[in-house]
Amino acid sequence: MAGKTVLVLVAIAVVGSMIMANASYFDAWAGPGCNNWLERYRACGCTNVGASQHGGYSVAYLGHAAAAYNTANCQGVAQRWFRRHCSGFRWNSIFIQCSSSMAPNPGSMAQAK
Repeated sequence: MAGKTVLVLVAIAVVGSMIMANASYFDAWAGPGCNNWLERYRACGCTNVGASQHGGYSVAYLGHAAAAYNTANCQGVAQRWFRRHCSGFRWNSIFIQCSSSMAPNPGSMAQAK
């Protein structure tokens, strides 16, 4: 019984690692533009963007929906992004949806222009 439990836990860990390895991600640079210090945000769910990381951004869409918020903790109206933008941005948090059971904060979704 203990051997089966360990095997199941190992399988869950492997599948979880595979999901994270293929998760979409958001890169934010200190700037100016897409230069200097880079932070990569790839955690599922809501993550606050570092205060010094608003110089520029890019997004790698690998099948997981993502939204950005002007406020911390993914509160308020969400903005979607689809392209690299190497000038300052005002988003303070991001939400990466890695499974169908996760959903961003239920605000209206506005597509970035």
